Amino acid sequence: MKKDQIFWASVCLLLGCASVPLRADPAEGEDDAEATVAEPVIPARTFCAYKADSGPCRAMLKRYYFNIQTQQCEEFVYGGCEGNENQFESLEECKKICTREKPSFCFLEEDVGICRGYFTRYFYNSQSKQCETFVYGGCFGNLNNFESLGECKATCDQDACYHSPYWCLTPADRGLCKANESRFYYNSNVGKCLTFNYSGCGGNENNFVSKRACLRACQKAFIKRIPREKLIKTKRKKKYSVIVGYHDDRNSTTMF
Repeated sequence: MKKDQIFWASVCLLLGCASVPLRADPAEGEDDAEATVAEPVIPARTFCAYKADSGPCRAMLKRYYFNIQTQQCEEFVYGGCEGNENQFESLEECKKICTREKPSFCFLEEDVGICRGYFTRYFYNSQSKQCETFVYGGCFGNLNNFESLGECKATCDQDACYHSPYWCLTPADRGLCKANESRFYYNSNVGKCLTFNYSGCGGNENNFVSKRACLRACQKAFIKRIPREKLIKTKRKKKYSVIVGYHDDRNSTTMF
């Protein structure tokens, strides 16, 4: 009798557990939610990453700006003075300047030109699909010629995804106050964290107390995604050395 009671009690417990709905681990849910968030890609021009700025004046002018979060040109009200370069009179102009498309000159080969200067420049190699360096003579050549790696990637390298916060694309902003504090900002043109003097108030989010914090947030701006099937394992070649000598015998000399 006791065995039967124990058996049925176990069955009830199992059924009770089965009726409780399973819940996903919060941490796992958060990871999935983060994975579905679309990461912004770098725009055609760095100023296209600036926030809409109405300026200090009080006019009510219809303007358009490129929203790096939505990757679209959107309308905003402009005050009539100052502001920033991310401001266009028409939707078409905004799309033309800030919508990122690979120009035809990105497929041209590097051209050193006819002059004899020695300038390090960057060009987009359509074979390797990467921006690479070359020596420019200083005149003529073609448009596949960039002064910085960042400019080359922003114009031609569509496979380079931008995974850092959008404010890493904004320029250094000293702010409005009169202090003189040494800070760091990420320069997207050269791909490095540089120093600037911060006034103590205002400015933008591209402002870091230490170089380490700047690098952690912004340096890995361009990430090449290489499919695993394209990765090739390489084996190190063994190095062999050949020793040449002579064995001196009274009657003959033998090489070994």
